Amino acid sequence: MEKTLRQKKVLESISSSTDPVSGSELALKFGVTRQIIVRDVMILKAQGEDIRSNSRGYYINSEKKHIKTVAVRHSMSEIRDELLIMVNNNATVVDIVVEHPVYGEITGAIGISTVDDVQAFCARIKNSKPLSSINKGVHIHHIIVEKESDFQNIIEQLEKHKILLK
Repeated sequence: MEKTLRQKKVLESISSSTDPVSGSELALKFGVTRQIIVRDVMILKAQGEDIRSNSRGYYINSEKKHIKTVAVRHSMSEIRDELLIMVNNNATVVDIVVEHPVYGEITGAIGISTVDDVQAFCARIKNSKPLSSINKGVHIHHIIVEKESDFQNIIEQLEKHKILLK
């Protein structure tokens, strides 16, 4: 398949999916390596396509959704509660951002949007140190919500659980 046609098809595959599409999945579908898909996506981004990625794959940033920022502080034992509050109110937790004393801002893409994602994430960090441990649990999440009311519910519940940083 010619490169320009493949890039068009890669964009169509990402755009038509409601979930992130992995580079490996795209590589298999188009009979190329994952590295070629990575290059194709970089070219599409350079052409102005708003393709985002997280640990589960590539997705298109939907303009009808709102990207919000939430500053929080909690212990490791409260990570699950924090994430569940967000996903149970129809949010996708895009990333975590911490301020490192030497390196400055560090961002980790997490892409959590379902209860299953929360469970899987909590299982993965069980035997490691989460990024939020750098600043005694203080961090920021960028979240995507479709409705302002969902965001307000998240804020209220995080505040109720004493997780919201004010």
